[in-house]
Amino acid sequence: MSIEPIGPAGAARPEPQHHARSRPTNQVPGTVLGTLIQADRVDTLLVSVSSPTPRMPPPRQILAPLRAVLAREDELRVLDELAGPAHRPKVVVVSGMSGVGKTAVATQWAWANRARFTGGQFFADLADHRGRGAVAAVDVLGGFLGALGLHEQLIPADLAGRAALLRSRTADAPVLVVLEDADQAAQVRPFVPASPGSVVLVTSRHRLSGLVVEGASSLPLRPLDPDGSSQVLLDRVPTDVRASVPRPEVDALIDLCGGLPLALRIAGARLAEVSRWPARGLREHLSDEQHRLRRLALGGHTVGHVFDTTVDNLRPPLRTLYRRLGLHPGPEFSVAAAATVSGLSETDTADALDHLFEANLVEGVRPDRFRFHDLVRLHAKAVATQDEPRAERDSILDRITSWYLAGASAADLAVAGTARWRSHGSPAPAWAGPAFTRATAVRWWDTERRNLLETVRLAEHRGDDNAVLALCEALWPYYQGWRHHADWIEAHLMGVRCALRLGDDIAETRMRNQLARAYLDQRQFDLADEQLDAALSSARRSAEPRAIAVVRESLGVGHRERGNWSRAEAEFAVSLRINEQIADERGIALQLYHLADVLVRAGEATRAIDLLTRAAHIAEALDDDMTTTRVDLVLGAAYQQLGQHASARPHLERAAATARERGQHAKEVEALRRLVAVLGEDAPAELTERLALLTSSAQPEPPACG
Repeated sequence: MSIEPIGPAGAARPEPQHHARSRPTNQVPGTVLGTLIQADRVDTLLVSVSSPTPRMPPPRQILAPLRAVLAREDELRVLDELAGPAHRPKVVVVSGMSGVGKTAVATQWAWANRARFTGGQFFADLADHRGRGAVAAVDVLGGFLGALGLHEQLIPADLAGRAALLRSRTADAPVLVVLEDADQAAQVRPFVPASPGSVVLVTSRHRLSGLVVEGASSLPLRPLDPDGSSQVLLDRVPTDVRASVPRPEVDALIDLCGGLPLALRIAGARLAEVSRWPARGLREHLSDEQHRLRRLALGGHTVGHVFDTTVDNLRPPLRTLYRRLGLHPGPEFSVAAAATVSGLSETDTADALDHLFEANLVEGVRPDRFRFHDLVRLHAKAVATQDEPRAERDSILDRITSWYLAGASAADLAVAGTARWRSHGSPAPAWAGPAFTRATAVRWWDTERRNLLETVRLAEHRGDDNAVLALCEALWPYYQGWRHHADWIEAHLMGVRCALRLGDDIAETRMRNQLARAYLDQRQFDLADEQLDAALSSARRSAEPRAIAVVRESLGVGHRERGNWSRAEAEFAVSLRINEQIADERGIALQLYHLADVLVRAGEATRAIDLLTRAAHIAEALDDDMTTTRVDLVLGAAYQQLGQHASARPHLERAAATARERGQHAKEVEALRRLVAVLGEDAPAELTERLALLTSSAQPEPPACG
């Protein structure tokens, strides 16, 4: 500090005047910014004060990662691309459901790239300010500006002023801003710095689509695949213990955790305590769906709690839809099914589902179709059990059961027509969805296949025996024609139990007979015989001719599959006579087909052709293309056996085309094989290529002319 005179050069300084006054004290009221000079008196002196401005180092607030294993190498590479150096600042949103590892990915990337951001590295967990609206952003911005060395009295009070000052103070060198757990796009915008090469890395349980529309990049995180899940699950398990954990138990634990990193790490921590939690015991502990979320907890980390946090922030109508969807029988659902559960219109339900999608509580499968992650579904179901009154839960379950039954029944009618004998007496609920063609009916069955089986399970669990029987009846053409044996057997075992509880002999016959056909398809003859013996007994008790006829048909199929042609022919002949006596035209066509099929296998193709010609006329008159396809296949085989290839060709071509249109790959393979054999060297390349494609896929081997 220097003090210079300001009077004429060489002039004597005036003598100070002495007055009686109090002695000054070395105190200054209030707050002082900058350099302070205290003097008793300064008259004609020019005071020039200079002092170096202190410079604070750039903030280094990024958290160091604690986990060595993330199993997110692909995602980190994508993040490298999205957040790479550029001529402008970048915003990247890492989004995903609760517990999927958003923080771990963002922290890992930020720490690995911190040296690039020479202007500073900032971090804020916005969850600490949740519910305070703009106040949260104002406070966080104030903290960032303070970290840059600004005194609080130089920091504006308002949000816009603080955001502008941050841009000014970050304009010269790239900075990194990590914002944890943002739930609105508006929370992020004030933090975008001005310098090129800067990055704002945001984690959120919401997709923050508004930011993406404005130019931000998005990295949605999904649950881990099996390999990544295994890495995370076994991360903390000692090496000597890891080798002893049976792989099937590891796979089961991965499935129970649904690939969710938080759940996998909790299970892995338990697994590391091998003396307390051997793999099998842990798997059994977590297998109980009712308690799984509560048991996936350790040291204050709870899977159920992170879902609670997300759902608690939803608006009330969205919370209602969320928990009601937890009552849906399967994890995947259409907008129409969700509307049935919610009680809202399809339009309002679609809008609400979009909000749940934004919150990463449901995943988009395809247009107008969504699914729950398995653990989220368990959470939604638990919330429904807790918050929905029992009467409302029952009403929702009644509605969704009726909806799937109506769809299955409408699809059955579209595919099999009205001529098929349906023994279940109660009329199906009215189908409110679009009218089915044969092709769209099969596609609907395929799409809803898991939900349909889950609906059968739900109906049996609730003691709704009639719904179980009606569903099995409606699904019979699908299970038989498309050979979904596991679903077929499980559903019909439930059907048998329900029929027995009701004491319904005809229903018991149908369920046992249809179950036996699944066993015959799989050549489990002992199981099939057991069901058919019981079915024939209940059919005789019922005194219903058609019940006896269908069991006789199945007995014939059993003998045919064992290669006993004469006994098979005898059973089919009995069934044919019964169908002729009751004038069941479709039954007559089917038994003519079965008889002809046995004759072709026995080498009597000439006899078979007359029967098949008659069956074809009946099936065409009934517009029953399922039976027509079967008849065409056997006619093609008969003409092939006789060497009449020109006659075989049109039947096999039509059978292949119909089977392809309806997605019956096994029958299409059978028709194409015979067609290629009939055409020989003249077979078009597209036929052989199509056959090669189908046989190289995982389709089951078709039974001959079945």
